[in-house]
Amino acid sequence: MLLLDDWHLIDTYNYMKYCKNCLTTDLRPNSSFVDGVCIACRYSNSIEPDEEKYRLKLNQLKQSITQSRRKQSKNTKKAQYDCIVGVSGGKDSTRQAHWVRDRLGLRPLLVCCAYTPKQMSQVGADNLSNLIEMGFDLMTATPAPKTAAKLALDSFIQFGNVCKSTEMALFSTVPRLAIELGVSTIFWGENPALQVGDSAVEGLDEFDGSNLRKLNTLTDGGNEWLSNAVKAPYKAHHYFYPDEYEFNKKKIKIFYLGPAWDDWSNENNATYAALNGLSLRPFDEHETGDISNASMLDEEFTNINMMLKYFKFGFGRTTDLLCEKIRDGEMTRTQAIPIAQEFDGVCADTIIKRFADYVGITVEEFWDITNRWVNPKIFKIRGQARPVPKFTVGVDYAG
Repeated sequence: MLLLDDWHLIDTYNYMKYCKNCLTTDLRPNSSFVDGVCIACRYSNSIEPDEEKYRLKLNQLKQSITQSRRKQSKNTKKAQYDCIVGVSGGKDSTRQAHWVRDRLGLRPLLVCCAYTPKQMSQVGADNLSNLIEMGFDLMTATPAPKTAAKLALDSFIQFGNVCKSTEMALFSTVPRLAIELGVSTIFWGENPALQVGDSAVEGLDEFDGSNLRKLNTLTDGGNEWLSNAVKAPYKAHHYFYPDEYEFNKKKIKIFYLGPAWDDWSNENNATYAALNGLSLRPFDEHETGDISNASMLDEEFTNINMMLKYFKFGFGRTTDLLCEKIRDGEMTRTQAIPIAQEFDGVCADTIIKRFADYVGITVEEFWDITNRWVNPKIFKIRGQARPVPKFTVGVDYAG
């Protein structure tokens, strides 16, 4: 998921501070530090392994789901499904689909905003097929390929985010189809506020996803840039998140499932999904920076976004994965630092070349655009060469 569009806010910072517990920095959009500790660590520290507490959490979630479904039955007769689960075909959504069907006993419709053929990876396509083979109903929506490529370039130029339009379509497709089909209950996996520290999306409780619309990637820059870029209005509709009036009219309710699981983690989800047919990425962390080889499997351009995230905020996907391991007690902060130094911001030249070809620019133009978004306070910009960090991972940087 990721959120790269608050680069303009960095100008207000004189330094970069790290969370005392993990390796998150205060340059993360919508970060919230209290006494030097990020919101994700504060939440993690508040949780004690307790089967009874998780049983109570699960009951709380089930009660909320029941209330949501009652509203659905009162408001429509045409819904054939109990709920919608947003999926990409990756580890998290594979496990979510199974959990909703097999643990909650619901009949889910899986909804996916599928990538265009030049963008989707073969692993991603295989994993969507795997969900169908496991007995799920799957509905996909694919943006017009030429429109998708144009918006990818526009969002790269305007926001330093090659996946902004893709992310907008991904998050918007699910509630739009829920409204269209009369299904009032939507499930997502992780709570961004608690998992990575995006305080803007905090809801009434840990399951409440009503503020998902406040995700940085959905709000920063507004929608005018997209409307201007797409001449035919019907082609832009796919990317716009429904407003609160539409949600309230159809009684749409979003729930995060992750907080109800005592073993929710990237690693555990990958293990479960792999045992149920998920194909993982080949061991190529030196090309992607993905030390799990199980993150964002559906397409490869997200690897570029993780590199851009690193150049903007001083951390990327590797740090996010390591922070989870630190919070879960699988490694210490000290042990995580050299791994972050080696893999954060890694993205192979071959992936960059494929993206440049996809959007119709040269590799030289790619780096010219990228350098406009590199944070010069924490990186040394070197023209066509990759930026070099001025900071040391884990150490507060004063510039």
